[in-house]
Amino acid sequence: RMPVAEKVACTAAGALSLIWGFKQKGWFGGLLSLAGVELLTYGISGHHTHELIGLHPRDRYSENRIPFQSGIQVRHSVSINAPIEQVYGYFRDFENLPFFMRHIKNVEVQDQTHSHWTAKGPLGTMIEWDAEIISDEPNKLISWRSIHSPDIESAGSVRFEERAQGRTRVHVELQYLPPAGAVGAAIAKLFGEDPAHQIREDMRCFKEKLEAGQYED
Repeated sequence: RMPVAEKVACTAAGALSLIWGFKQKGWFGGLLSLAGVELLTYGISGHHTHELIGLHPRDRYSENRIPFQSGIQVRHSVSINAPIEQVYGYFRDFENLPFFMRHIKNVEVQDQTHSHWTAKGPLGTMIEWDAEIISDEPNKLISWRSIHSPDIESAGSVRFEERAQGRTRVHVELQYLPPAGAVGAAIAKLFGEDPAHQIREDMRCFKEKLEAGQYED
């Protein structure tokens, strides 16, 4: 169920966006109005508009794939001056993620493949979901996805490439459908939540931590 604080924040943001959208002209006003309707729908009912009309995009995807190809998609690569075993090992322990991913507040590892995530959402809201690892190839690849029909659908993968002189190239790909649906991404950016900037800063912090040998926070 959606937390009360998130419900209030989504409803308020939806009303504000709808009013602001009506005052604007052109495509920007239309986008704001559409986002306002989506946020209001989600805040009041706890469901996205496409769910209320019977559309469920997640049903189009198999159990072995990233569950959606919509919403926000972010890709970033970084070279780290550290052995691939250390880079992979640090990332593989998901409880380390809050140490370098600022929007992730906590990850509770439940077993070898399942974990519970808590993250900071737009407008200071807190979002929680369960995730499972769907692929784990030591020193090569980690991929995961959200499960149990969460309010925020997410998936991610990290590929590790061993380079010369003990360096490691890391390729990160994140995808998620935020509360209020894909159109809510536009509102999130209006309030300073830019996923592309976030992941660049997160991976810069990850690089600095690994190169400084800070493996045991």
